[in-house]
Amino acid sequence: MSLRGLLKDKLTKKEIRLVPSSFDIIGSREKAVAIIELDDRIKKNAKIIAQALMQQHKNVKSVLLKQSARKGKYRIRKMRIIEGEKNTEVIHKESSCNFILDPRKVYFSPREGTERLRIAGKIKEGENVMVFFAGVGPFAIVISKKSRAKKIISIEANPAGVDYFKKNITKNKVNNVFAEKGDVKKLAVKYYGKFDRVIMPLPETATEYLDEAVKCLKKKGIIHLYFFSEEHKLNAWKTNVRNRMKKEKKKCKILEIQKVLSYGPGVFKYRMDIEVIL
Repeated sequence: MSLRGLLKDKLTKKEIRLVPSSFDIIGSREKAVAIIELDDRIKKNAKIIAQALMQQHKNVKSVLLKQSARKGKYRIRKMRIIEGEKNTEVIHKESSCNFILDPRKVYFSPREGTERLRIAGKIKEGENVMVFFAGVGPFAIVISKKSRAKKIISIEANPAGVDYFKKNITKNKVNNVFAEKGDVKKLAVKYYGKFDRVIMPLPETATEYLDEAVKCLKKKGIIHLYFFSEEHKLNAWKTNVRNRMKKEKKKCKILEIQKVLSYGPGVFKYRMDIEVIL
């Protein structure tokens, strides 16, 4: 039965129409957490909704209510437990990989599993790959498992994210993935000129780090740049990237723009694949 169906005798028809039809579940069949966002008009019913959600999904042991947008250096949103266990650490399973994480401490999107596989499919044998803003390691570890990359270096600023990342390297038994703790602008310099490909999965501000990504490339390489945009503004994004490269006296070719996810009304998360020749 649907979540709304389970609530039909507990909420009014008007309230049921406000119950979200989608929400994130992070974890496994054994233990998962659900993350929901509620309209202010039904927040008083949060506990009832959470109990119904746990009835619908028996593996969900905790329900978290979003209380803020993602913000700050570590892209974490404020969330409150409205039902279930206080321990919200889980093991999320994706693409034959296992990721230990606590969504209250680190950024992680279960909706991007398909995109991580897309990127892994683009990696050529023997490539060295850099991942900026690496989180708990999903891009790096999926690439390691699903491609023949030579080495994957990842940078993450959140100490909790790096701790989980290192646990995930061990858990997934990958020996070509390395996690670095720190700020991209400070750490990238030690890797200038060493990579075939740079992945930049921080759509809010990734363009601010484009110079570092270019400098990390060998004489020729590819950058995967993520950003939020309305569809009619994509040409402006292309022009901006070309102008940035021209200013730095670099040649570039935009290979593809991939729509990744819906972000808001008329706004989507995109990935731009940029081939750079130094």
